[in-house]
Amino acid sequence: MARRKGYALEASQAAIRFAYDALSWQFVETHIDDDNLAARALVEKLGGETIARETFPDGLARDVFGLPRPASAYASALNIIR
Repeated sequence: MARRKGYALEASQAAIRFAYDALSWQFVETHIDDDNLAARALVEKLGGETIARETFPDGLARDVFGLPRPASAYASALNIIR
């Protein structure tokens, strides 16, 4: 099993960075089912913040999180050095 190895965090950071840098998105958001505690924890690690609560076509209300641009690998390396 691949849980607790950081793969989801690393993949999410790459996808978010791609959305901001390659696709020039101005904003990245995700919608999370209230029962998905692992996804909620991941979004918190990514620096996500609740921006809304919406009811979706399936009738369920979900939190909507905005996700900030991930730090570049260069910036992350500088933080390690400091």
